[in-house]
Amino acid sequence: MDTIISIILPVIDQMESSHIKEQLLAYFPLQKKEFLVIEDSFSALTSSTQKQETVNTFFHSWSQTNNSAVTVAGLSNRLTMLIHKNKPIVSEYDLFRTVASLNRIVDEDLAVVGRILHSKMFYTMATTISGDDSWLSQKYLCEEAKEFKAWKDKNSLRNRDIMVGLLTTLVHEIYTHGEVEYIYPKFFSWLKEHSNLSEKEIEVSLAWIQVHCGPTEKDHFFHAVNAVHSFAKAQNITIEEYNLEEIITDYLHLKSEVMGVLKQELTTNMVAL
Repeated sequence: MDTIISIILPVIDQMESSHIKEQLLAYFPLQKKEFLVIEDSFSALTSSTQKQETVNTFFHSWSQTNNSAVTVAGLSNRLTMLIHKNKPIVSEYDLFRTVASLNRIVDEDLAVVGRILHSKMFYTMATTISGDDSWLSQKYLCEEAKEFKAWKDKNSLRNRDIMVGLLTTLVHEIYTHGEVEYIYPKFFSWLKEHSNLSEKEIEVSLAWIQVHCGPTEKDHFFHAVNAVHSFAKAQNITIEEYNLEEIITDYLHLKSEVMGVLKQELTTNMVAL
């Protein structure tokens, strides 16, 4: 049976040899405990029928850990602001190559390609499964999800070192590839067994997950890798001076904190069949 890490590692193996590849291969496998918590939360969700309040909390809080389009766009803004404010730049050409790579990560999210905003797809999924769009209420946002989002935005949008934001994006994109591939069959089987939706309705409701499967998030990851290398050239940065251990560890720790809380709520409020 696939696990998130078993889906992630083969993609990392496709990278050319580099310091970043070595770091990813070294530190992702050390997060076994965190991956297990995350996987268990999705297993708990998809194991049976759930109360609407529980589903609402799951979707609102989970959404805060996987919605990154605005953050990536913000990183692009930070890069072009360097030019607007006449900050020293070694290579403007490579700076704009960095922006180009970041923009390729959010093409689908912003409906530049695909025609449908991914936020609309997520809305359709969560609303169809929960029964209405009450899941959008802030009361369904757990504190752990707020903390995850705050950490990620701080790394990407407020850390003085833009490279930290680019590396955080890289970690997020490869993790997300593993997550969507892992959960799609679980969600499909769950809805087929525990909902009144037809198979066609299930496919429509899970379009947000499905559209991120296959090459989508994998390509986003490699665009993030290219962004890191381009920015290193743009500012004459030595990538080997960066250690990804803290970013990977913090990302998976905070993510697992969110999912652990959601699993606890699912276990406590499970509907008896």
